[in-house]
Amino acid sequence: MSKLEDLIEPFLTNTLSSPLVYDTTYKGVVTGLAFTTGDITVDFGNGVYNDHHYHYGYWVTASAILKKLDPSWSGMAQLETMVWTLLRDVANPNSDDAYFPKFRHFSWYLGHSYSHGVTPMADGKDQESTSEDVNFYYGMMLWGKTVNQAVEDLGSLMLRLNARAVRTYFLMTSDNTIHPPQFVPNHVTGIFFDNKADYATWFSAEKYCTHGIQMIPVSPINGLVRTTTFIQEEWDDILSKEAIVTGSDTTNAWLSLLLVNEAAINPADALSKLVTTAMDDGLTRSWALYIAASHRTESRLATSTCASPLCAAEFTTDDQVCLNPSWSSS
Repeated sequence: MSKLEDLIEPFLTNTLSSPLVYDTTYKGVVTGLAFTTGDITVDFGNGVYNDHHYHYGYWVTASAILKKLDPSWSGMAQLETMVWTLLRDVANPNSDDAYFPKFRHFSWYLGHSYSHGVTPMADGKDQESTSEDVNFYYGMMLWGKTVNQAVEDLGSLMLRLNARAVRTYFLMTSDNTIHPPQFVPNHVTGIFFDNKADYATWFSAEKYCTHGIQMIPVSPINGLVRTTTFIQEEWDDILSKEAIVTGSDTTNAWLSLLLVNEAAINPADALSKLVTTAMDDGLTRSWALYIAASHRTESRLATSTCASPLCAAEFTTDDQVCLNPSWSSS
């Protein structure tokens, strides 16, 4: 607990290397570096409202876990203020809030968020990392579970709607009829714009990056969007053929993400390699091994309870998901 509290402390006191500030123009919380440097691209464009649900989801999720485990922590009141502020920035349900707009990133019509902010793009707004999108609403739901039923319910609704959109539009199984037949074998859309889908990333030409960016952060909630059917097809058709996999390049940290994902279908192979593979900088070996070992490979009917009161997902025989019954139904 002390390690988690130490990691949360700079967020709590806003003493990060990129301190957060309030922007009165678009009414939101952004990195102060955009103003001190005059560079709108710093922190992935956070200053112009790119990726807020990506970035802030990590803090919200970690804070929810801390509040659950140590609700009497001395910094909890200050932490609550910070978390509520970030939730209002990204997913504010109140149209009368004078300080933040209503649902800045999330489209209720499309069922998913946009990661692009206020600057114009030739092909419209876009979304790349669906797993970070899902992580925010997962964190929102967990936070609500510790403090406010209405927020838990809203987070759960947004999480489920988001997950359905991701499974429909972003992560493609071979029977997908949304995208052109020649595009479906890619299995992931890459960067999904309003006007096109680009099988690529903003930062690398490597296929394993285009797929791996859809796997971070490693979390039990990823199972809500990554069905075993999808994982098997993606692995067989693309990832198993990548050089970092065929050559077992344990020095490449991206392999750790691919192996945790592989564990859903080939647990023995994945677990043996995760022992020595370099870890992604957002992943510890203990967490990677735990999540990999927690994957179920057999198909079974969902039971009336799930494993954890905070986070769990188990698949039914039709690849649907049973989440904790205290906040959802199967």
